[in-house]
Amino acid sequence: MQKIRFSRKEKILFLDNFGSLINAEIPIIRALQIIYFQSQNKRIQEMSMYFKQAIEAGQNIIQVCESLPRVFSQFDRAMFEMGEATGKMGQVLTLITEREEKQQDLEWKIKQALIYPASIMFVAIAMVVTIMTYVVPKIEKIYHDSHVNLPPLTQFIIGMSHFLRSEWIYLAVGIAVCVMSFFFALRNPRFRYKFDRTILSLPIFGGILRKKTLIVFTEFLATLLNAGILINRSLSIVRTGMDNKYYEAEIDAILFDIKAGKTLSSALGGEYIERKIRGEVIGADETDFKRRVDCFPIELSMSVKIGEQTGSLARMLEKMAVRYNKDVDATIKGLSSMIEPIIIVGIGGIVGVIIMAIMLPFFNMVNVIH
Repeated sequence: MQKIRFSRKEKILFLDNFGSLINAEIPIIRALQIIYFQSQNKRIQEMSMYFKQAIEAGQNIIQVCESLPRVFSQFDRAMFEMGEATGKMGQVLTLITEREEKQQDLEWKIKQALIYPASIMFVAIAMVVTIMTYVVPKIEKIYHDSHVNLPPLTQFIIGMSHFLRSEWIYLAVGIAVCVMSFFFALRNPRFRYKFDRTILSLPIFGGILRKKTLIVFTEFLATLLNAGILINRSLSIVRTGMDNKYYEAEIDAILFDIKAGKTLSSALGGEYIERKIRGEVIGADETDFKRRVDCFPIELSMSVKIGEQTGSLARMLEKMAVRYNKDVDATIKGLSSMIEPIIIVGIGGIVGVIIMAIMLPFFNMVNVIH
């Protein structure tokens, strides 16, 4: 069963049905039987049967989830533990389902933002390859038969056409090796840290990914704090859901600061901001402080501070999550209008240069004839 991989959609369906039946005060074993017989999805049936057999064998839900680390995250297991302790397992299942749905919606929004430029780039590359491998050779033959002196730019384009037609297998292998090497390098923690930090600096898309990470941080932390889980453990659990080594390292540093007696707002960078306002010299720690503020914007640490002072920390984190969601929505809505002109001009420029290069000798031939 550890090899079973649920898609997020399947996980949502399973947890939603499970939670609805538990909230209806149906016993756990009976609820799992109902899910098994009602579902048309084979993997959901397998999961419900596995849960049923494990619970009948004496395990609790937490132990079952721990045996399925690829399906249930540390966040899920912490919430199940809270549900077991309070007797509110149905509410916990509903809460996890809602979080999964929010994450699914967020990921879909980001995929939508990437699909348009990716599809345009694919069409552009296909167009250029077609011109270079099909059109250019035919025009080259005409010039060869006419014994025309070709300008340097035309010779370069024809040379590129020869390379693509004769060496395409080496080019394909080279690209495949580069891609495989990249994914292999991502297994190296140091390279992954640098990559995760660099990707956040990309124009437009870096901002979207940064906001996505902050949404995960604020939403998960708010949920865990509302469930009564202590701040140290909550941060440790949130760290596992970041999927970004740069942010994971900063959360480790935040945990160290909190264990040393600092508040969450100070550890997020509020202390640095206050010291800068007072005009204090920061010293050797300024680089670390700047990196912390780069990860967690000033408005977040200030909102957390207000939450700490008013006893509504979880509520303030939820508000920041809503704000970051709205920012992502606004960015994605305006993305097409921002990127479309850039892509069109870029593609038009590349295709235009190729066409001009291969047609220039033809125009020269016409002028000579006239």
